Amino acid sequence: MKFVHRTVSIALKEPFVSNTGVTTEVRQSVVELTWEGLTGYGTARDADPADVDACAPVLAEAATPYELRAVLARLAGAGIGPAARCAVDMALHDLLGKACGQPLHRLLGLDGLPVGPTALSIGACPDGELLDRGRALAGWPVLKLKFTPDDDGSRAGLLRSVYGGRIRVDGNGSWSPDRALRVARTLHRHGVELLEQPVPPGDPDALRYVHENAPLPVYADEDCAGPDDVLRLTGRAGGVNVKLVKCGGLLAARETIALARRAGLRVMLGCKLESALGVTAMTQLAPLADELDLDGHLGLVGDPFTGATVDRGVIGMPTAPGLGATQTGTTYGDN
Repeated sequence: MKFVHRTVSIALKEPFVSNTGVTTEVRQSVVELTWEGLTGYGTARDADPADVDACAPVLAEAATPYELRAVLARLAGAGIGPAARCAVDMALHDLLGKACGQPLHRLLGLDGLPVGPTALSIGACPDGELLDRGRALAGWPVLKLKFTPDDDGSRAGLLRSVYGGRIRVDGNGSWSPDRALRVARTLHRHGVELLEQPVPPGDPDALRYVHENAPLPVYADEDCAGPDDVLRLTGRAGGVNVKLVKCGGLLAARETIALARRAGLRVMLGCKLESALGVTAMTQLAPLADELDLDGHLGLVGDPFTGATVDRGVIGMPTAPGLGATQTGTTYGDN
């Protein structure tokens, strides 16, 4: 199996502001795996290039997409981190679908199942800009507000004054447990349907405190990296946000989803600000989710891939074999 690793930097149409800072471009690793005349593509944002390159010897050992589980197990055994494994996992799934001539979701038995709407995220911004965006996005069924430590919940009320759809809030670990509860009560008054990661990750007792006392559902995001975290979160959150780059790819995401269901947790499928390749890969699992947050490619300029369509929150499931993402012809540089 031939392995090629490149990097791509993609600009945003406008800066995106969140608790983690201001993002003006996204940098991703792109992996190409060629086997039997087919090419599979995978990607991961902010992966260590050396970690991605370390996958090459494993993939050179006569690997095939039909050995996907064994290949990923060897990568994990070699100490390859989840972001690099994610890129390879996507490429192998893309090859598998192309070898079978079917979209991945069809191979997984998910064809024909309902797919809910995706939220569109709004970063931290001045009040006037928030009002303008709320009016402009009136046709979107779900909007998601990114909050910072200074937010007290009132921005949700501002958005609600001009927007009648569903609202979610992502705290990005902004608050202490007591402040998070005060914010949650304000959000509830404004009809917000759920709150993600209100407290910093790594303190399950703090998350449980907010979960047990908040008047709206509390989801874990940064606290849920993959399957190993699900049981620890049982009783400490109402749901989990699953992202490919956190858990190591589609195989690990499916395992995380299955465990979350058995534990009674709701499932959101999310993404980062990233190329359409990564978002389209996660879209293949969209029928398994309660909530979707798959808008990370919509604000990019010069994305080297196209894939799943999004029309005012409605996702068009890919129909091409594999992941359903294709290159646009945009040039990107080698590692």
